[in-house]
Amino acid sequence: MYIVGTSGHIDHGKTSLIQALTGTNCDRLPEEKEREMTIDIGFASIDYPRFGTVSIIDVPGHERFIRNMVAGAWGIDLGLLVVAADDGWMPQTEDHFRVLQLLGIERLIAVINKTDLADAEMADLVEEEIRQKLEGTPYAGSDIAKVSSRTMDGIDNLKNLIVENLRRLRKASDAGKPYLYVDRVFASRGHGTVVTGTLKNGAFREDDDVTVLPGRKGARIKKIESHYHEQNEGSPSQRTGLNLPGIGTDEVRRGSIVVRDNFFAESGDIIAELKLLERRKEIKNNLGIEILVGTASVKGKLILMDEEYSGQESFAARVRLDEPWFFYPGEKFILTSPGGFRVLGGGTVLLPGYDSRRYKKIIREALAERKSGDAAGMMEFILSVNGWAKRDELVAGFPLGTKKLEKTADELITAGRAVALGPFMVTPAFFESAARAIAGEIESRVGPNLKEISDLTGIPLEVCRSMMSRVMEKTAVIEKEGRYFSGSSVTEDNLPAAKRKILTDIEAAGAEGAELDKIADKSLKHEIGELIKLNFLVSLDGNIIYHKKTYEAMTGAVMKLFDTREKITLQEARDASGLSRKYLLPLLNRIERDGLVRRLGDFRIKT
Repeated sequence: MYIVGTSGHIDHGKTSLIQALTGTNCDRLPEEKEREMTIDIGFASIDYPRFGTVSIIDVPGHERFIRNMVAGAWGIDLGLLVVAADDGWMPQTEDHFRVLQLLGIERLIAVINKTDLADAEMADLVEEEIRQKLEGTPYAGSDIAKVSSRTMDGIDNLKNLIVENLRRLRKASDAGKPYLYVDRVFASRGHGTVVTGTLKNGAFREDDDVTVLPGRKGARIKKIESHYHEQNEGSPSQRTGLNLPGIGTDEVRRGSIVVRDNFFAESGDIIAELKLLERRKEIKNNLGIEILVGTASVKGKLILMDEEYSGQESFAARVRLDEPWFFYPGEKFILTSPGGFRVLGGGTVLLPGYDSRRYKKIIREALAERKSGDAAGMMEFILSVNGWAKRDELVAGFPLGTKKLEKTADELITAGRAVALGPFMVTPAFFESAARAIAGEIESRVGPNLKEISDLTGIPLEVCRSMMSRVMEKTAVIEKEGRYFSGSSVTEDNLPAAKRKILTDIEAAGAEGAELDKIADKSLKHEIGELIKLNFLVSLDGNIIYHKKTYEAMTGAVMKLFDTREKITLQEARDASGLSRKYLLPLLNRIERDGLVRRLGDFRIKT
């Protein structure tokens, strides 16, 4: 299913155009009929054989009703930009045109209406003006149709253009996470509360359990309709009515969101990428603004990162809201003056739930390093600000399908742009700094437990827990009975019993030591590796392992030769140590790596 919506200046014939296309007069309010002016959004539909039903949304053209215009336009797939042949491109035409761009509406048809009120030359001039306005925008080359809603001239051609453009659209997204921004609420006798809106991102079905935001009120869908036809399920990008018994009409309003699997984050403060119109001179720090998102409007203040606006068209800024609302990363909105009378520009949500106390120092750096606006870029940006996130919560915070998001997370990890850490994903920078902080606290204290390490480093306890195994892999840190020790604070006495036994066995083996390639037990190899890090064992060549006392004794025997000579041969070293060639060469190589001797031809000399 698809949604087509009108846009354009007041009195350019949007409502009469829809009536000519559908036979429906969308002006349903008495005040609209009395004033002959659209005030609120209206709805109609066209049935195309072999294509299906296309929903039509009519929006008001007067600048005082820009909130209602955005409430109708936010979810459309194809825009009809209506320009009167006897009037041309007007101020509200420009505002509505910009709104379509800011909302990311995919396709547009420019409709020159009222051709019966202008001669051919005038209509041609308006067409040329429109082409110039479209040039350099995403809608350059869009179809332009000339019609008269009164005489019906050109209406059949426009109907054909509509379906041709709809066929060129990307298929409506079905990520399995449906949501509906409510635009109308009413009580149906015998059924209870009914809400209507444009269904996006998935399908609702009868008996689905849903949640209404704000308020998080639960409900079960009893009945689904679209254009007065009952359905078992609602399709993505379809005008949909949901019967929600158990919820009062006073518990839901225009702007409310109906979700099944909620991915919206409740936020009183967001970071957004803003794109302004020409009214940039109005921008200043702490400017009172209103954001129109979906069918909702929320007031707040614009907080500039640099406190002074430098005149750029696009920039990142903070929006502090008067009351919390619901957003997801990548969601688009319109920025207006308070009251919604003047469109200032639009925005894209980058970070819901901004906390200035927590993120103030990192946010500028994260914004400067932001790579892209796709799902991977958004996910990486959120990670860069937080440092860490639970993977399942990070994936659940986007409207895309779960499989696609899981793949995106895997790609970030594979590319080294994120680190997998148990249930968490962290940035490489966070991982390195956290590992240093944890190791540092362990080294400076004797046997702190995990809670103490978390409190000392400021790293959340669960993140600290997931970090610990990696810290122990990279550094000389061991755990005993829930407490952690670094190499400098570990003695054989406070080693776990399993490690003490390994040391006893290898020490008893003397000059034969242990050979890793003859050990099948992986856990035993791991324990030996930890003891090497802690300097209780010495690896000669990555395979032959000596107890430290054995290594020091062998090294001492070789080095004592230099008391009576300046250089030694291989045979002299063998005689002194009593080792076979299998062990002697690895020993001499290790002594050389330790910087005690160096090779000079067939001899070793003391350094």
